[in-house]
Amino acid sequence: MTNVIRPITPINDFEKAMTFANLSEKEYEIIEYIRYTGIFSQPMITKDLRIESKPPVFSIICEASRKIGTHIPAHFAAVRKWSKMINPNGVRWDGDLICSAIKNIDGELLTPENRNSLYDFLSVHKELFTGIS
Repeated sequence: MTNVIRPITPINDFEKAMTFANLSEKEYEIIEYIRYTGIFSQPMITKDLRIESKPPVFSIICEASRKIGTHIPAHFAAVRKWSKMINPNGVRWDGDLICSAIKNIDGELLTPENRNSLYDFLSVHKELFTGIS
């Protein structure tokens, strides 16, 4: 994984884009949960929000990100480019608009594949965090 600087989301633009994105109630609830909690996993969201496990929460985050990204296209394009650059397999994840995988103290992503956690753990981007407002 390359150490590339993440495009920082302009918070006012993000808030406006969320307003115009026509998010479903579930998408909005998930985004607000992520923004308040900061660090999360798919099972945490499913349990805390009492939502079905299908479709996967990470898929819902991607769909919501695409809807929001439509209203901030230049920034979303930059995030997609960055996402592909940081992925070990060169694959972009549209959910990187809102949150990204996190690393442990040894610099490894917290994933079952790395044998250091039961689930993938992600964190909301700092500028979108609302938990201490």
